[in-house]
Amino acid sequence: MDRKIALLILVIFSLSISVSVFSQIPLTKKWDTEKIRGERNLPHPSFEGFPYLNRTWVIGKIEFNDGEVSDSLDFRYSSFKDELVYFNREISAQIVVDKASLKGFSYVDSIGISHIFRRQYFDGFAKGNRYFEVLSDADIDLLVYRKVKLSAVSPYKSVAGILRDQAYTTEYQYYFYSPTNGYTLVRPTLSGLLSKFDHTSQRPIKKLLRKNRIRISDEDSFVLAWKCVDKVGFQLIF
Repeated sequence: MDRKIALLILVIFSLSISVSVFSQIPLTKKWDTEKIRGERNLPHPSFEGFPYLNRTWVIGKIEFNDGEVSDSLDFRYSSFKDELVYFNREISAQIVVDKASLKGFSYVDSIGISHIFRRQYFDGFAKGNRYFEVLSDADIDLLVYRKVKLSAVSPYKSVAGILRDQAYTTEYQYYFYSPTNGYTLVRPTLSGLLSKFDHTSQRPIKKLLRKNRIRISDEDSFVLAWKCVDKVGFQLIF
């Protein structure tokens, strides 16, 4: 009986080593075939609110700097870290995609709206590459940086019973952008839009919006208003 137990232990030990070695080999091979550079994703700190733009994984595509496209990928965007997190089903791992290797990414949400994100260098406060969602693409682009930050809040207890005094809060930043003039921050309101034009243009712009029955009340109506104004050709002030 002792010999049988010893033999069984030896077999189990040998199998565990084989499985361990085997599981490590495909990781590199599959990683190479995916052509997606990055590193394992670390969990976000646990606070109230939500650090991701997407509540669930979405299916979309990413475009590399050389123009190559990988389609039908599972990913979601971390607004807190400004990172694209890709779920590799073959190795059951969440990978933070190397931002420098990407030109951008896109997906269609559950109600059929297309979202296009573009990596651009931002030369304002906290300089560096960012993912901007493109709300309007023309000679002058309307972009939004969908930032989530940790803000101080009234103390509360987490689900685990831990006392917290911070929470994830959205701080979206909207910009007009052109390669020649760079970025200018704009508030997504009527007064914010008008402030980007000289005084002689502001009254005609308000008249134009009234004529087209556009009342700015949210992001969608702001985008609609900008496209209407941009189409007419009013000169934006940077």
